[in-house]
Amino acid sequence: MRFLAGMPLGVLYLLSDLAFPIVYYIIGYRQRLVRENLRCSFPEKSEKEILRIEKAFYHNLCDVFIEAFKCLNISDEEMRRRVEVLNCELPERIASEGRNVFMLLGHCGCWEWFQEVSVRYKNPKKGAEIYKQIENRYFASLMHEIRSRWNTEQIEMAQTVRTMLKWNAEGKTFLCGFIHDQRPSTKVKDGLMFLNQQTWYTPGAEEIARKANAELVYLDVERTSRGHYRLTFTEMKPEGDEAHRPYPLSACFWRLLEKTVRRQPEIWLWSHNRWYKQGFS
Repeated sequence: MRFLAGMPLGVLYLLSDLAFPIVYYIIGYRQRLVRENLRCSFPEKSEKEILRIEKAFYHNLCDVFIEAFKCLNISDEEMRRRVEVLNCELPERIASEGRNVFMLLGHCGCWEWFQEVSVRYKNPKKGAEIYKQIENRYFASLMHEIRSRWNTEQIEMAQTVRTMLKWNAEGKTFLCGFIHDQRPSTKVKDGLMFLNQQTWYTPGAEEIARKANAELVYLDVERTSRGHYRLTFTEMKPEGDEAHRPYPLSACFWRLLEKTVRRQPEIWLWSHNRWYKQGFS
């Protein structure tokens, strides 16, 4: 991985192009699940269009893999050139009011690159990212190195609440990123329609935000070209029935994420078994 990370991205994208037919045609990685997810999410689309999105997704998946490990060897200058961040005034305003910022996003594009936002705003000074412990020690160490290049603090999932409350009590404003579109494993609190399907979720970020003096913002993701992203801090304003739900900001997140996914469906992580259909894994 370190050897590959030292290669220019142009070379790595050639390797990604070579990996695509192996992953898609030969291995067929979770292909049945991906196709079923796409069909259920976009019943209005033809089979031809579903297959086009499916192939584009697998191309993107190969790119995401090499982009993530390129974090081991990529300059700050190249990251600034490849990742555009808009509306940094939003977290700066929230921090100036003495509140913390919880940034919610989905598995769109190369999310490992999106810690780049932490060097684009002036305040809050402290940044953090939640992670789930990986059993393989070597891979866990490698991922920790990748995620630490921006000097954001890594918080193990089980320590999230305790750490956030401690920082808030100390009066240190911070921004913490939550990838918020995983399938919940326990403590399901609410459900809604997302991409034409009943979707259950755990509103952990919203519950912690209520205790930790934090405001939730959404990070909209757009891939402007291969290896280039536009990230936009977006204010979360519940609309219509969302305001009357137990977790209005979480409902707002799913609406905003659906808008992002529908704009560029191929950059979302369709291989995740988010809806847990019998027979797919």
